[in-house]
Amino acid sequence: MIEIKKVLSLIAGIFMAFTPALARNTLLPFEMEGSMMPYDFSQESEKAVWNDSLKPIYVAHVARHGARFISSEKKLTRISRILSEAEANGNLTKIGKDFARLLQEVKETTGERWGELSEVGCEEEKRLAQELMETAPMLKCNISVEAYSSYVPRVVKTMYEYCGELSLRNPKIEINTGEGRRYDYLLRCFESDAAYGAYRKRGNWEAVYDRMVDSVVPVRPARALLRHAGDKNDKELKQLTLEIYDVLQSLRAFGMAAPDDRFMNAEEYRRCWEADNLLHYLRNTDTPLSKLAGKASAPLLARIISDADNALGMRLMRMARNEAEPRSAGDTPVCGTFYFGHAETLMPLLSLMRIEGCHDDTGDYGTLSQRWRDYEIVPLGANLDILLLGSPSGNIHVALRLNGRYLSPVPGGGKTPLWQDYRNYLISLIRELD
Repeated sequence: MIEIKKVLSLIAGIFMAFTPALARNTLLPFEMEGSMMPYDFSQESEKAVWNDSLKPIYVAHVARHGARFISSEKKLTRISRILSEAEANGNLTKIGKDFARLLQEVKETTGERWGELSEVGCEEEKRLAQELMETAPMLKCNISVEAYSSYVPRVVKTMYEYCGELSLRNPKIEINTGEGRRYDYLLRCFESDAAYGAYRKRGNWEAVYDRMVDSVVPVRPARALLRHAGDKNDKELKQLTLEIYDVLQSLRAFGMAAPDDRFMNAEEYRRCWEADNLLHYLRNTDTPLSKLAGKASAPLLARIISDADNALGMRLMRMARNEAEPRSAGDTPVCGTFYFGHAETLMPLLSLMRIEGCHDDTGDYGTLSQRWRDYEIVPLGANLDILLLGSPSGNIHVALRLNGRYLSPVPGGGKTPLWQDYRNYLISLIRELD
């Protein structure tokens, strides 16, 4: 019996030696894809936080575009050149050759669709639209909605996939859409606000980020591609590791197989995410270093409040006229306003609004990932719903739903405060910027 076990063990060892992919085919952590993580529907809340006496009457929906292809082929240029030169010099390892093949597969899968909304993203938007209709049943009625998008094609397509699904589910809905650079001041504040745009490119955040990269990003994944590092120092190798991470974190978003640990292990993947997470926080939120992000996003927050006020005003006028149905095709009540943008649209806004988990002013950057996580805030398809709820008494309440999870509008407060109180709170946050 002992000899049989030895033989079986030997056979198993030989089998594993000739099938290394099977031996180490462990998927890397889904969450560590960070801001390139496709929307995780499993994390959504199942039940509304309001009681049966409250009914949704209006929703402001602020969204990031859905899952996409890698933004540009330029993202692969430097690492492709390094691998090509290494292969020409006989300096490419087996792992390096495997990664070169992966890059080629990425290019072939993408075709000319760099930065475009992927099939994964289209399905995300359709499902998100379906879910909002269930959360806010007034969208199933004879009402109208307004939708605005930045000029970027993947965002425009996100808007039309989302609104198209609403129309498919409710042919009575009237959808008015607009897209283009005229909405930059709302949806692309990271470019339209000159001071903030300059800060994102060069600012005092750089030293903080560089220290994080130096302390956490590993060099082993980069070294594993090359037989010898040659004249590359640790800083250059860390940058190469981050470029490997950029590719791996993007695969699932456009339908390729989820990354496994052939090129970096789970801990190395986590450390790359930690650096990337800090970068997103430093450049796109209010921090102890700068309040420019919130100031740049203030026009969007002011517009959200104004659009909600206008919709409520129209509702009160109709109630005063005692009208149960629209007088004409153009008189349908506005029950929703949708703003489609980018991760860089949402992060400043959510920070300005002081939404739970989206704002951190501790100044403790080394432990930031314990409190501020980009995959919870701006995964692909990220969205914030500000739901106004009518009551039999005529009072209007509000509920917040970020990526399917209900949060307290005011940190530490209740889940459905009065809209007027919350409105005043948001206005006070804007005024503090002056």
